[in-house]
Amino acid sequence: MQIKKLKARNFKTFSLVFLSLFFVFSAGLALAGACSGPIVPCGETGNPCKFCHLFVLFNNIINFILFCLVPPVAALMMVMGGGYVLIAGENLSNVEKGKSIIKAVVIGLLIVFGAWIIINAFFFVIGVSSWTGLEKGWFQINCQ
Repeated sequence: MQIKKLKARNFKTFSLVFLSLFFVFSAGLALAGACSGPIVPCGETGNPCKFCHLFVLFNNIINFILFCLVPPVAALMMVMGGGYVLIAGENLSNVEKGKSIIKAVVIGLLIVFGAWIIINAFFFVIGVSSWTGLEKGWFQINCQ
């Protein structure tokens, strides 16, 4: 009887690790195309740096953090929280720990992306694109 429980627990652990790695690497491959551009926008031959490129650099850093780092880290933390809940067994403290990790990830994502949406909506309402000439949006900086 004890061997059956041990095999079932090992199978659950193996399945959890396999699925976590599958989803994390799948997310990484999906984001690799979106995150493949350079962060530093100038300095190459024929493209000297201007003051405007400093703002493009800040924009690229923010985009890299928001869209290339946050999603995989959030996915990894969700898997970790789910792992605590899945493997907890009779230990209720691990179930609560897993739930609190998942709750913190969801709240963190809501704060991060909600703030971006609120700022975008505010700049859209006050008409930043019309008086700055940024037709693509306030977050698209063009240095020519």
